[in-house]
Amino acid sequence: MEDRNLSGNPYGKPFEFEGSREHGILMIHGFTATPGTLYPMGEALHKRTGMFIRGILLPGHGTTAEDMAETRWYDWLRAAEKAFDEMQKICKTVSVVGLSMGGTLTLLLAERKPLRSAMAIAPALSVYNRKSRLAGLFWPFVRFTKEEEYIPMKDFLNEYNISYRKTPVRCAADLNRLMRMAYTDLQKIHCPLFVVKAGKDETVRPEKMDTISSRSSGPVTMLTLPESPHVCTLGPERELLFQKAAEFFQTVPEGPSL
Repeated sequence: MEDRNLSGNPYGKPFEFEGSREHGILMIHGFTATPGTLYPMGEALHKRTGMFIRGILLPGHGTTAEDMAETRWYDWLRAAEKAFDEMQKICKTVSVVGLSMGGTLTLLLAERKPLRSAMAIAPALSVYNRKSRLAGLFWPFVRFTKEEEYIPMKDFLNEYNISYRKTPVRCAADLNRLMRMAYTDLQKIHCPLFVVKAGKDETVRPEKMDTISSRSSGPVTMLTLPESPHVCTLGPERELLFQKAAEFFQTVPEGPSL
């Protein structure tokens, strides 16, 4: 089962927008995906706020699914932690935005690091795909599962949606572990948190997101985008999302919280 190599696609690479170092924003993409899914949002945030923006590429992503199969959950978490530590050295305070698994990693960072604020967009805490939920049983016998053929959507920035078309099953099992870790320690989050739900999410279950407000120890803002698919950063309500995100980051208190 062959998959394309994404390394030649410019939207599959890390990005950076130079701006004010008073408040930097770190952006983390999702499982099997690339920074392209967050690029339009990063560009919009930079134009609206003038902040320093950086989107990272997680280990095993942006090349081939075979490369991803050699990585583990701790590689992704350590990469996110390292990126935050590096941002802290150049910015006075740092906020984090994550989409899907990037949202899961954002929650984990908020539980472990002194974030100024955090924004979890359609964070993966529970998924619809039953095969993915059972990946821990299947991965010793099945190495990859093939995703459904990608069909371009209307009013969606399809050219930025760069991701693998097959999934390493062991990595899916590792995603399950990250989801459990993040959900278990939500009470450790004290910084302002913005949670975004996609009304037409076909990937992650909204029920777990609904419990974040009661489990987190800090203030939580919830936003539902009723017409948006899972990758709502590229969807029909993206401009509303970008506007609300900019307002959130421009109004959060200055001091980091832990």
